[in-house]
Amino acid sequence: MDQARYAELFRTEAQEHLSEIDAALLALEESADPAHVARLFRDMHSIKGMAGAMGYGVVEEVSHALESLLDPLRAGTRRIDRDVVALLFDGSAALRRAIDDVNAGRADTVDRAVSAMLQRLADAAAPATAGDIDRGATAVPHAASMPGTTRASLIVDVRLTADCPLKGVRALLVLTRLQALGAVQSITPAQSTWQDEQFDGVFSVSLSSDGEASALEASVRAAGEVARVVVRTPDHDASARANETGRDVLRTVRIDLRRLDTLLDLVGELVITRDRLLCEADAAVEQGASRALARAAQDTARLVSALQDEVLQARMVPVGQVFDRFPRLVRDIARDLGKDVHFSTEGSDIALDRSLLDAIGDPIMHLLRNALDHGIEDPATRLAAGKPQMGQLVLRAGRDRAAVVLQVEDDGRGIDRGAILTRAQDQGVVPNDVQYLDDDALLSVLAHAGFSTARAVTSISGRGVGVDVVLTRVRSLGGTLELETLDGEGTVFTVRLPVTLAITRALLVTVADETYALPAAHVVEVLEYAPGTIVTSLAREWMWLRDEQVPVVRLRERFGLPTVDSEGYVAIVEASGRRTAVVVDGLFAQQDIVVKTLDVVRGSTPMFTGATVLGDGTPALIVDVGSLG
Repeated sequence: MDQARYAELFRTEAQEHLSEIDAALLALEESADPAHVARLFRDMHSIKGMAGAMGYGVVEEVSHALESLLDPLRAGTRRIDRDVVALLFDGSAALRRAIDDVNAGRADTVDRAVSAMLQRLADAAAPATAGDIDRGATAVPHAASMPGTTRASLIVDVRLTADCPLKGVRALLVLTRLQALGAVQSITPAQSTWQDEQFDGVFSVSLSSDGEASALEASVRAAGEVARVVVRTPDHDASARANETGRDVLRTVRIDLRRLDTLLDLVGELVITRDRLLCEADAAVEQGASRALARAAQDTARLVSALQDEVLQARMVPVGQVFDRFPRLVRDIARDLGKDVHFSTEGSDIALDRSLLDAIGDPIMHLLRNALDHGIEDPATRLAAGKPQMGQLVLRAGRDRAAVVLQVEDDGRGIDRGAILTRAQDQGVVPNDVQYLDDDALLSVLAHAGFSTARAVTSISGRGVGVDVVLTRVRSLGGTLELETLDGEGTVFTVRLPVTLAITRALLVTVADETYALPAAHVVEVLEYAPGTIVTSLAREWMWLRDEQVPVVRLRERFGLPTVDSEGYVAIVEASGRRTAVVVDGLFAQQDIVVKTLDVVRGSTPMFTGATVLGDGTPALIVDVGSLG
């Protein structure tokens, strides 16, 4: 077996089962429902089977110990109480550490914590279990122990369970057991195909054996994850066999994310080439070329656009895949802090590009940690303030135009603006003449590198990297971070992200003979520049737009370019609920652009979220609309 081939698949499957385990434990803590125990047992059993197939002894041992603890709970011979649930939480944490070890290449490592947990689990399970609950399969005598019997040609048809992870590995386990009972003559489909991701776990083994059919069947089932096994003679009716082992239609396949990344990069290059092709075709037609060339170019562009949409949709996954990891985190941190917190999630089905989903996990984790440590009060403080003893922490997702909005909201003490201002002035972050911090200024201070209100460094916070890390990461993803807080009532952090980082619609504008891109999702309308609509008030320019006063930003001034008197255009953009009138020299086009990452100097004022390459090969910077207000 190619161990390396299946290592990544084990990692992915194990993480999925660990997420299910966390969810089931949280549910069990709320309600002692046997269904939650059964769910836990299934996931523990699946991890144990995968670990056994891969040769990860420590993971197999920990998961088996947890199974042994769960078995009397499942059988109803032991009561589900707070102590046993706490032990299951600790045991699952040890299981996660053991899995992390094997994923990091330390498969034979048993640290002290895991070893101690194994002993605790063994001590807890010993009074309730009379033996090994999983390895008590029917004993199968070896062929050599049955002299005097006649070898017969048999065919063993096997179907693995539909949700069996590592089907190729499990099939190899079945084959190994059958080889111990007889001489294998042929395998259908060929063993070489078992390593394919399309292998559906349905196969047949022809062997010569002197074992009983019941012994063969018992041996196959003992390999685990077997849904059906039939032992027959070669002359058994083929149609009946087809009914026994009929294959399910394959609806989904696992694809390495790197292949999707490569495919998306190629589609991005196709989009750039498509735009160039359309430009060249139009120019050729104007110079007398056949219009068939333009039609062919347009058909090609249509197909590229369709391919682009399909690839982008293939990369979209629900944010719930990230949200699912946080309930356990919140529960553990709240208990460490001695706080009573109810955590809920909303909008888990909102879809986001996989690359963004992977990148947003850490920023959300920092916001949740801040809410638990700095926001939500301890039970006594909440009761003294007239609040319910249990704090509320909400993680929600929603859609706003072409953006995904993620919010972390708590009903805690809020942020003390006066205390933040005083500490910021003491640290030289804010001038001494500043008397008040609004939400934007408050966020700027909190995100200042190294700034922290904590008096001591703990395992939760205190190093001054929380909001700073969040803002830096969010901006690198082309998103924005907002803050709303009310003293004594709570705080809301809002993260706005594009649905995808790869390809987006943009309005191309010109400023001093250079082309810039404004994300079309933020552009409300475009107007011709009319000097009479511009007024100056409070040391800045404003534009009257249908009885609404909108702040004016001239991109020439913002980019440090000389001003001109020639008239241009005004693009009304909206970000974070605020509108801004952006004055540009000219309009170029509206088209799809391929977004390229742009490294910026740390601590500098953000003006661009990325760059793109236009159809003629020239680069263009993508304006950070959120920084214009």
